[in-house]
Amino acid sequence: MTYSPCVVCSEPGSALSCKTCSSAAYCSTTCQLKDANSDHHKCLPYSILYEERCGRLLMAARDISAGEILFTDIPGAVGPDNNPKPICLTCYKRLPGLVYRCRYCSWPLCSPFCQQDDGPHARECQLFRIHSPRFEIEDYKKSCPWYNAIMTLRILWLKENKPDTWNLLDMLMDHLEDTKEEDKIVTGVVDFIRNHCKLTQFTENEILHVMGIIDTNAYIIGENPNKDVDLQGLFPITSIINHSCSANTICFARDNFTFACRAVKNIKKGEELTTNYLHYHYHFFGLSYRRPELSEFWHFKCNCHRCKDFTEFGTLSDALVCKECEQGRLIPLNMNPGSEWVCSTCYGSQTSEDVMMVITYWWNIIDTASKYDIKVLMELLQKTLKVFDKNHYYNLEVKRRIIENIGDSKGNKYEDLAEAWLEKKVEFCKDHLNIQKILAPGLSEYRAYLSSHIAEPLYWLTKKRYLAKKVSGEELNKIMEEVAQHLLMVIQIWGPYRKRSAERLKAENARTLLAIVDSKYLHRDLGVIADEVLEKDIMKIYSAIV
Repeated sequence: MTYSPCVVCSEPGSALSCKTCSSAAYCSTTCQLKDANSDHHKCLPYSILYEERCGRLLMAARDISAGEILFTDIPGAVGPDNNPKPICLTCYKRLPGLVYRCRYCSWPLCSPFCQQDDGPHARECQLFRIHSPRFEIEDYKKSCPWYNAIMTLRILWLKENKPDTWNLLDMLMDHLEDTKEEDKIVTGVVDFIRNHCKLTQFTENEILHVMGIIDTNAYIIGENPNKDVDLQGLFPITSIINHSCSANTICFARDNFTFACRAVKNIKKGEELTTNYLHYHYHFFGLSYRRPELSEFWHFKCNCHRCKDFTEFGTLSDALVCKECEQGRLIPLNMNPGSEWVCSTCYGSQTSEDVMMVITYWWNIIDTASKYDIKVLMELLQKTLKVFDKNHYYNLEVKRRIIENIGDSKGNKYEDLAEAWLEKKVEFCKDHLNIQKILAPGLSEYRAYLSSHIAEPLYWLTKKRYLAKKVSGEELNKIMEEVAQHLLMVIQIWGPYRKRSAERLKAENARTLLAIVDSKYLHRDLGVIADEVLEKDIMKIYSAIV
């Protein structure tokens, strides 16, 4: 396929295009952003604004439909995550020992095939050649601290070589003011760059700033071919998106290390674009978990609409059962630290300290319980239901662990399970789906996760019931339609993800089951819809919230 040149810098083979009019091609998100200010072409679905509360943010420049790809971001740099053992800096495979050295800088690579003048290693190689330091690794079986500097060097390289991208990344927050103590990794990186490599053109403050930006803004975007080294990327536009505990977009890695931002629900012009920094396993977790987690790892206090509502949009996913009346629920009185927790029925109260003790006590029990023993988890659930509201994230987390064990463990195939276990998994999935519709609605990863878990047990449960004459043919087809919709949802949400990723593999598995359901019961050629996503990369746009 031949791509048009970039309309901004004329770079040939530019694969990005305007998602609205398709009339403009770009070599990078940086050039796409530049073109947003031109008189002849203003199609970007977002604007970059500045607000005192959070710095830069993305705002919807027009109405956006659920399912739209808002932008595809090209990384300013890609590199290994912290503390890897020696690896090839081109293909990122682990090195068993010294096999081959770069002919220019002598850094260890895996083979001459990874000696690429335009490959990932080219950036630091260019910098290493200035003073030609020696690189002798004593033990290839241990982590090598030098590799912690690679991502930093690849970003510092941009300053002289790609100043437009550098300027976008340089504006990102580093949160150095929140660093509490000297970090050995940080000290080691500064020493390696300035002393070992003698790259004194980069000041200590500059290096610390870049490391802070990486720590705050970089995403894990994949792994090496052997899946034993995590790779991280720093993206100039994606990094601007602020967090919300009930976000309206998802951001995910695609092939070639690009990152896509997709609307999960309809977004009105003037609304801020947000994403959820937490893994989707935690999207149902209550404020008592989210607040300290976000503060510790991302250095901010979340003030999204959900965090301002102590009922968690009416779900009570952070509420305790009142000890005094056993009918009402305890929730915080207000946003102030140390606020009392008050019962909504009898107005009894508990101090914040007492509530935190209860929460900590039960989390320690949940955390130490075997994740793979269904009997233990079921017994634990009966206990936590007496202390926390049925929708509390502790109860939902125990149910989630049970969900993952039914039918998904070795020797525990769905077709061999008793109906009671299939019913239990479907029941717990539906409990989660009821919460998902409120806390993470639309095309969220939480929805894909639940649909991927409910589809197959619902299929086998319905099939068993039909054969036992417990459901009619009409009911059978109705439920098989529900199964198909869950499978299509998995494909629509996770199908566009990077090939070989866990999410993409789930989508491919959903395609397999969808073919069986469609051929046996529905006869609607649903495989065509699935293949549009998985093979042609055509994603559905939704006119209403899913």
